Parts: sequence; C-alpha cells; structure tokens
Amino acid sequence: PSDGTELINHVQCDRGRKALRFRVGDPDQLAREEPKLKKALGNPLIPVPQEEPCSYYGEGKSQSSRPGKPCLPPPPFWPYTGVTEWRTELGSRILAAVTPTEEVSEARCGGYYLLGDQTWCNKAFDGSHGYGQVGLSFGIEERDMWGELVTQKFRLPVHLYDCYIPLERSPPMAGTSPNNSQTCLKDLRGEPKLEAICYGANYHPHRSCLAGQDIVVESRHFVTLEEQLKGWSKLSVHLKIDVEGSEWDVLEWLISNPAEWDKVRTLDMEIHFGFGSAAELPQYKALSLQEKLTRQVSIMEGLRKRFFCTGSTLEVYRQGWTPQDNCGVEPCGEPPVYLPNGFSVTAFAVSYVHKELVDVSLE
Repeated sequence: PSDGTELINHVQCDRGRKALRFRVGDPDQLAREEPKLKKALGNPLIPVPQEEPCSYYGEGKSQSSRPGKPCLPPPPFWPYTGVTEWRTELGSRILAAVTPTEEVSEARCGGYYLLGDQTWCNKAFDGSHGYGQVGLSFGIEERDMWGELVTQKFRLPVHLYDCYIPLERSPPMAGTSPNNSQTCLKDLRGEPKLEAICYGANYHPHRSCLAGQDIVVESRHFVTLEEQLKGWSKLSVHLKIDVEGSEWDVLEWLISNPAEWDKVRTLDMEIHFGFGSAAELPQYKALSLQEKLTRQVSIMEGLRKRFFCTGSTLEVYRQGWTPQDNCGVEPCGEPPVYLPNGFSVTAFAVSYVHKELVDVSLE
C-alpha cells in the first residue's frame, strides 16, 4: 500500500470507504478467476440497508440457541429478485417478538443452560420456584434429544408424541430405547453426553400428533394440547413443540386460555411461518399467504403476555447463512417473511420461560 493508506476493519468496507482487499492463493490462478469476481452478486438494483455493527454471542463459537438480542448483520448484497414491504414489516415484528429483554437477563435467570435448540433460564429448574413435574414433547421423528435431556438432567418423566415417523426408524416411539436408565453416559462435567439414545426417567410414547382439534386425518390421530394438560397443576409442565406448522392453532388456543397457559413452565419450539397442517382448523384453510402470516405473527406477539423469550437460534442461523452460495449468481425468490436487511425469519427455534419464575408480575 502507498504511504497514507488507512487500514480499517473489514466491516466498514461496504460503507463507502476505500479499503484494500486481499486474497490468498496462487497469483496465476487468482488472475484467471478475477473476471468472475467483478460480476455483480445477487440483485444489484436493490441496495442493502446498513446497520450498526454487532458481535456474535460468545464470539460465535456456540452452535446452540443463544440468549440476548441476536446479532443479524446484513449480507453484502441483496439476495432476492425483489422486496415486498409487508414481508419485511412482518419480519421486523417477528424479531421484536422473540428478542429477549433485560427482564430475563442472565443475572435475573441465575444463568442460562444452552444446548441444541434450547436456551433455558436456570430459575425454571433450580428449585427457587418449585419444580416441574413432567415433560411433554410433540414431534419426535427419529430421536428426541430434548426429552432425553429432560429425563437425564432433571429426572422428570416425559410423554412423546408423533404420528408420522415409521416406528422402525424411531426407537423411542417404538418403545425400544433405554427407559428409566441409571447408566446414561455423562461428560467430564457430569452433564448428559447424549451420544446414544437414553432416557434417565420414564418415557411414554404416544402414536398421535398435535393440532387445534381432536381429529383423524389420513389415518393419523391428532390430539389437542388441552387434553394433554388435563390434570397438571400450575407451572408443572415443560413443553416442547416441533410439529411443522401445526403449532399455530395450538398456540392461539393457549394464549386464549390463561389458566391452561399457566400450567406451562417452559416452552421450547421450532416455529414455521407460512406453514399449514393437515389438521388445521377449517376457518383458516382459505386464508391468503399474507393473511396467514399476519395471523401467525400476532400469535407470536401474544406469547409475550405470560412468557419471556430467553433465546433463539436466529443468530447461529445468520452466522451460517452464506447467500453467495445460493443467491450470488442469480437472485433467489423472496422467502415468506424476512428482515429489512434480507435475513429470512421463516423458521427457527425459540425458548420461553413463564414470567412468574423470574419474579415478574403478570399484571
């Protein structure tokens, strides 16, 4: 570089400041590739909104769900064929609904437990506000590590629900996994190792799925959350939902029934915006995509009445998003919902804790 050349952090290179860019490799090979690099990536007609720089939680080393406000930097180019205002408006509302607040900080929670798709507030498990009594896990597929973790770490029984996975592919649904085992493997810290399927307390498989109505569709039995919560007391249930779009009718019922809602101590779920269900309530089947998404976003916002969001996988998904691989040469079509900076928020995992467990009044 010539005298006076300023070296700056790479995140500022896309902010209109001149900076040197270096590439490592064989000079002859790099020279042959140079014409390809000059081709505009994505959609050059749409600018990418710029934002203040942010930092990944724990320097981005954790591949699990993460607490706190997610760091979601914009991509270097606009990856889609167009931009639709209502999609980005809904995307912004989704992000606001699942961004943890200071009321559920690490200090207020007594620390977090992070593993896989979960960010758990420790106060939900440390006995300071009693203990949960059961885990209900909807959507098992081949393996349900959430249920295994609940049984091994807290010695709680779990009920497992899935009506799709063939039994020969799912040992827990077939009832052949180690049940109430005292020999599940642990790591050097004494935490569950989760290398092999193992349940440290009783598990009970149910050949049924979750929906907003009790119904049989194509020989599959769908049950309601209301039925499964019967008999359980306040703040007694740890709940996991991963049901590929069937969650919306269920969540809408939950937020409309506070006494039933208060039975749920923690909620971990994978959310799917724009998805429907074979057992969807009939009044919602004819909604347009925009109407469907607007309803779903409103339901997510409603969860904040009695729950605090403790974390999500949004940040780790953003860290792994490389739009140049899929949308660099030719722009991609727009996802159902995305942020103004282009990052899709169509599907991700999110965790919640009941407000009373962090000493916050529901009033």
